[in-house]
Amino acid sequence: MAINVSALTEYVNQNNGELLTKAVLGANTLNYIDIMPSVKYKDVLNYLDSTVVFGDASVCGWDPQGTDTFTQRTIEVAPIKINKEFCDKDLRKYWMNYQMLFEAGRETLPFEEKFIETNLAAINAELEKQIWQSDKARSGLFNGLIPTIVAENAVIKKELSAGYNAIAVIDAAYEGMTPTMLIQEPTIFVSHSTFRAYVQGLNATCCANREVIDAAAEKIAYPGDSRVSIVPVTGMEGVNESIAVAIASPAKNLVYGTDVEGAENTFKFWYDDKEDKFLFKVLFNAGTQVKFPDQIV
Repeated sequence: MAINVSALTEYVNQNNGELLTKAVLGANTLNYIDIMPSVKYKDVLNYLDSTVVFGDASVCGWDPQGTDTFTQRTIEVAPIKINKEFCDKDLRKYWMNYQMLFEAGRETLPFEEKFIETNLAAINAELEKQIWQSDKARSGLFNGLIPTIVAENAVIKKELSAGYNAIAVIDAAYEGMTPTMLIQEPTIFVSHSTFRAYVQGLNATCCANREVIDAAAEKIAYPGDSRVSIVPVTGMEGVNESIAVAIASPAKNLVYGTDVEGAENTFKFWYDDKEDKFLFKVLFNAGTQVKFPDQIV
């Protein structure tokens, strides 16, 4: 995809030296969930579950009981690439041409750092969304956490009655948690929109002496249970509410698989003499899985 200058007029020295970039809502899911590196294609998560039976020791004899069961869950990653090209000649007639050098071997792309910065931000924002919402059947890449979770029969699913609000959503997620989940300090993941509505709702109810909650917080504790965190994530934004409004789980129960951790932020940028263009490349693996479906609401 080449540079798009269709919205520009052929002016010179217009706001010379300044290029404003659009803000991108940051990705933060990977700050919480488990990252599994060195996944080239498919890998397995191996589990051992043991049960014991208390026997009567008042008599002699050996009576073995109980089981030790090995199980596996497979995580599959998709190879993802971002390829872009930039033709500096496309900018010759526009205001940023003062940064260009028309001399073989001295080619320059105006605002090269800005191009790289905005593209990496866009990659992270898109990856954040795909980690939660990617549907392999449609994208051909990998299943995100939500399609994986929805397909699992063992997941604890809570349905809300009509007219529910953000407080009802988060309360339902909390009420669905098992004691095993609670001792692992679980997280309730919601969209920024749901989080903002939840904070507004709490601040509007009860009591004059209660501290006002800041909607800008990266996370807050569930009122009355400091073990449970409520975290807004960009990847939950825009999810069909008939599928999921909140996902509650021990954060490390959710897995992001990749080959090299942080590869989505590693780029190659160079000038290709044969193509006569600047080229930009990012390459990484990505996939998701859950460890224990029965520890998810």
